[in-house]
Amino acid sequence: MENEQDTVESLNPQGEVAPETTEDVSQETSATYEDFLKAQELAKNQKIRAEKAEKELKALKGQLTEKLETPKNDFSIKDFKALSDVHDDDVDEVVDYAKFKGISIAESKKSPIIKNLLKEKEEVRQTAQATNTGSAKRGTSKLSDDTLLEQLETGDLKEENIEKAAKARLERMKKGS
Repeated sequence: MENEQDTVESLNPQGEVAPETTEDVSQETSATYEDFLKAQELAKNQKIRAEKAEKELKALKGQLTEKLETPKNDFSIKDFKALSDVHDDDVDEVVDYAKFKGISIAESKKSPIIKNLLKEKEEVRQTAQATNTGSAKRGTSKLSDDTLLEQLETGDLKEENIEKAAKARLERMKKGS
């Protein structure tokens, strides 16, 4: 080792042996070590962030389950009895009004506002039921012989009524003869 720098032999990209100095090797090693330290620090930071996110998630889950728990039923037997003659669709209105005013459900039901509301909704239900706006099927109407013959002459006769019109025409011819 005549030079101050020691040489280390390594292969270059062409596959030839190329001498490197220990200084070059130590620079590469220190750069690699710095990269390793940076990667290690990055991994540590990511681990800390992941643990923090898990803690936040657990806290949010706890809050959510508290909110999703079934609501407590604060109704007494008197309240159930008071609601017994109220239509199912109107129960929420009566209960909400009682909670809003801070009164019992029985008192809420006696209120003129709720009385009018319940009366109006009942009238609407009765009107809807009386009008029967559902899809009622129409009955088949029997066409008279005269109507069939008129349709035959004007050409407005439907295909399924042709046979009936022909029979009606024959009957008329028999009566006329």
